[in-house]
Amino acid sequence: MKKLIITLTCLLMLSGVAVASPQFDFSQGQGALDITWRNSENTVLGTDFSKKYNFDGSLTMGLGNNFALEYRNFVPESHSTFNTTTKVRTNEYNLLYKLDNNVAILAGIVNAKGYLSNPFVTYETNTRNFWQAGVVASTTIAPKTTLWGSVAAGNNITNYEIGVGYALSQSWECNLNYRSLKLTHFDYDVDLEAKGFGLGLTYKY
Repeated sequence: MKKLIITLTCLLMLSGVAVASPQFDFSQGQGALDITWRNSENTVLGTDFSKKYNFDGSLTMGLGNNFALEYRNFVPESHSTFNTTTKVRTNEYNLLYKLDNNVAILAGIVNAKGYLSNPFVTYETNTRNFWQAGVVASTTIAPKTTLWGSVAAGNNITNYEIGVGYALSQSWECNLNYRSLKLTHFDYDVDLEAKGFGLGLTYKY
């Protein structure tokens, strides 16, 4: 976590003109749609479940006056050698405010529900809401190439992502990223962590 904060601080200090993710044009009617193919691994009760590929995505919509709405979906699913599956379904809703062309702050809520199943039993947690606040930043590191990151924390939640994006055109971008989501006391005293690398595609409109 400390290393991530240092990285984002460096982004704030080095930020130039953004050409790739995340979306920093918050003009009304502007937005971005992201889809990521992610190799996710879940950790529950100290047990690491095998990695599995899942899709997640996000939608950012500019409201004007430096404000934007962001929706993110993250549904990491993992398996164990004993044919047990663990999954957490999250829906994230954030309000963003742009400080400059490369830095924005955010505040929002993460709605989460967990699932665990095997051939003998299926268990679902209660749905919980986690409030969070954080920052998003980016900086150009090469022609058409941007280093970016976001970090947020709140009540029993740590949520961060860092990646490198390459602009294929004015509207399309591909990116490689890493995401981690930690929920403490998610279900009674059970902690959950989901993390993994992803390959993404972004369309900006």
